[in-house]
Amino acid sequence: MTRRLALVLSLVLVLGVLAVGVLSACGASGGSTSSTTTEETGDSGGGTITIGAVNSMTGPGAMMGSEQKWAYDKAVADINAAGGVTMNGKQYQLELKYADDQSDASKAAAAMEQLIKIDGLKLILSTETTPVNQAAATVADKYKAFYMMTVAWADWIEKDGYQWVADYFFTPAIAAAVPFEMVKTMPADEVPQKWGMFTEDNPDGQGLAAGVEATAKANGYTWAYTAAATPGSKDYSSSILKLKEAGVDSLMAFCNPADAITFVKQMKEANYSPKFFFGWKGFWANQIPQAIGADANYLGHDGFWNMDLGYPGAKELGEAFAADHNGDTSVSIGLEYAAVQMLAEAIENAGSTDPAAVRDAVWGQTFTGTVMGDVTYNANGIAVMQGIGNEWINEKRALIVPQVEGGSVPMEWFVPWDQR
Repeated sequence: MTRRLALVLSLVLVLGVLAVGVLSACGASGGSTSSTTTEETGDSGGGTITIGAVNSMTGPGAMMGSEQKWAYDKAVADINAAGGVTMNGKQYQLELKYADDQSDASKAAAAMEQLIKIDGLKLILSTETTPVNQAAATVADKYKAFYMMTVAWADWIEKDGYQWVADYFFTPAIAAAVPFEMVKTMPADEVPQKWGMFTEDNPDGQGLAAGVEATAKANGYTWAYTAAATPGSKDYSSSILKLKEAGVDSLMAFCNPADAITFVKQMKEANYSPKFFFGWKGFWANQIPQAIGADANYLGHDGFWNMDLGYPGAKELGEAFAADHNGDTSVSIGLEYAAVQMLAEAIENAGSTDPAAVRDAVWGQTFTGTVMGDVTYNANGIAVMQGIGNEWINEKRALIVPQVEGGSVPMEWFVPWDQR
């Protein structure tokens, strides 16, 4: 073989390898795969659409993040079992790619960057809590990736003016109204009059505390005291003492599950027993009664969903969760499950995984028959839900409001520690 012939054969070989690489990057149809890493098989089915998900897999929000992840995974599994997503006459299976935000806003931004820039995804499901979601949403807007968001104050997200975000949640005003709806189910002469709050010292907590205080005053109650503390603190005894000294007999609280457990333990140590207790954020996690047992009883808490509200598939979803979690219930999974349902339907309606097309198939649209019922997004991509009030009774979650025949139960006042 001459040297010239050897060089020609080597060049042909190199060009052949490069051509294979280009075809692999483009997919079988030759189109871009950057938005969802859609993979084609060339027939009428068997393709895959990969969707990103920012999730609190570690950190103080991991208890809530684990329920969110279960709901996302369950929704994808159910959709795939029913045939997947139909797009332009072809059937696609969904798959999820997670990135851990470590329950931190800056880490959420990094997680979003990873999903978009490294994994090439531009349809992404959200994490939980407003500040963490806002950080991720800012990055989504920067790269024009569509962010299907839940668990972020609806009016805050609308005010932020994101162009690539849809949010389904309630407002601080709706959240603040829930404990007052609960006490209205009790005799008026029994309702405690001096209200106060313990909250995380951050914009999320302060915003809710201001709403609760305004609602209390609007209902004719006295606002006695607001205590704020840095999330992750180990000692809340000074805040508890000040609330106790202020005579707060109707106590509201907003903190993550780990802090909620610490706070309740220290309430007991201080023998502080308000007549009514209601908590947001961390107090609905199943780990609360698991961690403190009977001390969780009579703690009221918020929720985003309930399996007994009569929505399509809600009962079955709640039963599936209980089967996977030793009989535990959830007040969050319906919201996240519905987000996947709606995103899948939007992809079908758009006939595309292009993030702009999918966004436009969500903004201003109504989705019927989800496990959250019928959901309508306004023209700016915001959908607002109702608030739900629950209470731990006999270490089990009980629905208090809205009152549903066969689903809700009467509320019980907080029983003093030394009388249990």
